Amino acid sequence: MADSIESNLLHEILPEELDWERLVVRYPIPALLLAAVGGFLLGRSHGPGLLTALSSYAAAEMSKNVGQILGQDIG
Repeated sequence: MADSIESNLLHEILPEELDWERLVVRYPIPALLLAAVGGFLLGRSHGPGLLTALSSYAAAEMSKNVGQILGQDIG
C-alpha cells in the first residue's frame, strides 16, 4: 500500500504488532462499518471544527493550484 497521510497516521496511532491493512483486506465489511461509526461519532462531537479545518484546507489547496496554473506563487 502506498504511503499516505492516513496510512502514516494509523501507523503512529495503532500498535506495531497490529496488521490493520491485512484485517481490512480480510474483513472489508466490518472495517467499513467501524470506519462509518467512527466517522459519525467524530462528526457529532467535533463536526463544526472539522468542517472549518477541511474547508480551510480545501481553499488553501485550490488557491495553490490556481496559482500554479497561472504561474504565480500565491503563498
